Amino acid sequence: MTCPHCNNPLSFITIDTVDGQTQTIDECLNCGGHFLPPFLANFLSVETAKNIDSVLPKSKTVPSVGPVCPKCGQSMSSIKDDAVPETVTVFTCPNNHGDFFPKGQLLSFKKAQQAKIYYHKLWGIPLKSAMAVIIPLVIVFSAISIMPSVIKQLGISQESRVKAGDILTPPLITPVSDTQVLISFSTKNQAITSIRFTEGLNQLFFASQTPQTNHLVSVDNLIPGTLYKYVIILNIKGKITTTEEYIFATP
Repeated sequence: MTCPHCNNPLSFITIDTVDGQTQTIDECLNCGGHFLPPFLANFLSVETAKNIDSVLPKSKTVPSVGPVCPKCGQSMSSIKDDAVPETVTVFTCPNNHGDFFPKGQLLSFKKAQQAKIYYHKLWGIPLKSAMAVIIPLVIVFSAISIMPSVIKQLGISQESRVKAGDILTPPLITPVSDTQVLISFSTKNQAITSIRFTEGLNQLFFASQTPQTNHLVSVDNLIPGTLYKYVIILNIKGKITTTEEYIFATP
């Protein structure tokens, strides 16, 4: 593949995510930019981003044209979102093939992301939406299952995977702090969804109160080092379906 910005060949490097998984990203040695799989930037540490952005580019010239996705050839647009500060530039593929960070921008994003999470944690202010802190994702039904999960999901039975897998993607657990997580998933069909805890909490959370395919809920007031079990309730055109239990544990 070639670099989205300068069209020079990309080389891949291997990196570790914050949950210890190994991933590969594409690096341009000419301009110093990096092309990452969708959503992956959210699961890198600041130190890893610093190491990635330490590459010394051969060229310091910033292309005058916008980047093009190396996989589909479509023009990539800059992300204008609460999660990305105006001073940080991140480009995303309209077909969800990945995100491109020009030289230095990955580290800038991670520093801003970490500062925002620490601010909310320090002041005890819960984040109401994942979009306030993580790079948004146009969720493709088959994509979530290959994404890293920062909090390990435990012991989902094969039977549960088969039944739920026909309807929705495996839920992605994103920690905001040791007392707050974000749960996101997508459904094949538009649905009204909610999450009901069966252990650890006695509470119902609405993920989507209108029919849609992308679903997200913020769960706070959790207890560190605690096991939680929950089911997802789906209302698809009036038909109610409840998945079997999903399990996660807070650090």
